[in-house]
Amino acid sequence: MTVLNESVGSLRQRENELRQMLSKLKEERRSLIEELKQLRAKRFELIDKVRKERESFREAVERKRKMQDDLERIRNERREALERFKEVRDEVIKLKEEYKYLVSSVGIPEKVLRRRIARLERRIETSPLNRDQERDIVMQISQYEAMLQNLNRAKSLKRKILELMAEMEKWRFFVRDAGERIGKIKEELNKVYDEITSRKEALEKMNKEIDELTEEIKKRSERVDKLSEEIEKIRADIMGIQEEIKKRFEATLASSKEAEKEIKEKLAEEALEKYRGGEKLSIEELKLLIEMGLLEKPPS
Repeated sequence: MTVLNESVGSLRQRENELRQMLSKLKEERRSLIEELKQLRAKRFELIDKVRKERESFREAVERKRKMQDDLERIRNERREALERFKEVRDEVIKLKEEYKYLVSSVGIPEKVLRRRIARLERRIETSPLNRDQERDIVMQISQYEAMLQNLNRAKSLKRKILELMAEMEKWRFFVRDAGERIGKIKEELNKVYDEITSRKEALEKMNKEIDELTEEIKKRSERVDKLSEEIEKIRADIMGIQEEIKKRFEATLASSKEAEKEIKEKLAEEALEKYRGGEKLSIEELKLLIEMGLLEKPPS
């Protein structure tokens, strides 16, 4: 049964059904649009959080890079200081051995040597000596002076050893201090590594949520578009039904006018026959004949 063959009542019923369907679809679309607003707002908020988190992530990575550079620099400095410490230590050991050898080779205190030298020099000056005795004393003095030179060399070595030991202690302190700084930097690096891992995981989680929200927004947007198409189709169907109802009313009205015209023509023919037969006409019959143009209107 086509729309054209349906009764006006059926058309009205169909229009009401379509309007109810239209109302439901509009309500569903309105609800979806509200959900879309909320989802887009949430996604915008997450995108802003991701932007801030990425900035913090980059800052953490930059801190890590700087600390790694500092760590490498301090390690190199510590390595150089340790090498210098070892060099000084080896030099101290070498000088200590030489010092020990010089002191042990002399075996006589400096004061004793100087007294002996002075005594021998006075003997040369004050005692009658032959050539052999004088030569022996000079040789003895030379021997004592050589021993004294060794003691002076030992004293010089001792001062140098003390200087080197002070320098060695300086490098030892630097190595120890560098080791402590390396330990602190490693501890801070571990914290930064944890922070970077945490921020990376947070970024991955938020990006996943954004992807899920984007998919939900896409699905709802597609549903809204489909609903809009269905709504427009139903509106077109309703307009079509309204147009058909209008045509039906116009056709019914035209049919009523045609029937009325036929009745008037038939009554007019009957009245005209009565008039021609000399029968008396009623006022309505006279008016009808005049209206139909079958009888002239009497002059007023």
